[in-house]
Amino acid sequence: MLIKEYRIILPIRLEQYQLAQLYMVAKETQKVTKESNIGEGIEIVKNEPYEKEKEKGQFTHKVYHIASKLPGWLSTILPESSMLFVEKAWNAFPVCMTKYNCPFFTKFNFSVQSIHQQNAGTSENVFNLNKDELKKREVVMIDLANDPYPKNYEYDIRTKESKCGVTPLKGKNWIENAQVVMCCYKLVRVEFSYWGFSGKVESFVHKKAVHETFIDTHRKCLYWADQWWGLKMKDIRKIEKTTQKIYQKKLRDEKRKKGEKIESPESSSSSSDSEQEKENEKEKEKEKENEEKSEELNEQK
Repeated sequence: MLIKEYRIILPIRLEQYQLAQLYMVAKETQKVTKESNIGEGIEIVKNEPYEKEKEKGQFTHKVYHIASKLPGWLSTILPESSMLFVEKAWNAFPVCMTKYNCPFFTKFNFSVQSIHQQNAGTSENVFNLNKDELKKREVVMIDLANDPYPKNYEYDIRTKESKCGVTPLKGKNWIENAQVVMCCYKLVRVEFSYWGFSGKVESFVHKKAVHETFIDTHRKCLYWADQWWGLKMKDIRKIEKTTQKIYQKKLRDEKRKKGEKIESPESSSSSSDSEQEKENEKEKEKEKENEEKSEELNEQK
């Protein structure tokens, strides 16, 4: 298992980050789904409130169809039908737990535990790791302004002039000069327990699926500040519903081209609810039958 703790500093408050992150995820999901190949994209299975013990938050269940995104060497060991990843997240901001798995690889475990604090990444053991875990953990400090930028990168927060004042982030000392800073602490555990591939896959996931993704997505949070600035949570939920409908429409269009049966948006988006309703109806019918049988027995007596 490869354990790394990423610390990402942003010049905003916690409540602003919550909106920024949700807005960015919805916008990126729409973009990926629209631009992806046939049969690919991000499917939002569930997005609903949850409550367990003393914790309340938002639960999301997504499926990433990513056949064309995998490197060639990995594609050779994956059957086409299993080139997908399942994400389940319990977001009780300012804490969040996200778990990923690939159904084909039962020995693959990938989790991201997040804690957000209003500081500059100075909490040394925010996840309360034990001595053994601390020895294995590698801390990675991410500087969104000054870490390397990909060639022809569009979201340069060093030059973006935002109306709300979040960007640009200038100079090596932007963190020290910022009026307010917060830190996203992300503890990432990656385990791929297959002989001959564990080290290579774990390193690849940390580099491509984690480190580079964290930098890119958080730069976008700041670059799009004028777009999410002033939004309320109800606005974000509306955007998320629109995002879900985009994938459903794409799926219906693909089925239409193939001549397959097409479900209505309502039925496809609430299929699990429909199944539950059917189960409830069956239970009611059983109860009714039992009541009738009891009445018959009483009459016979």
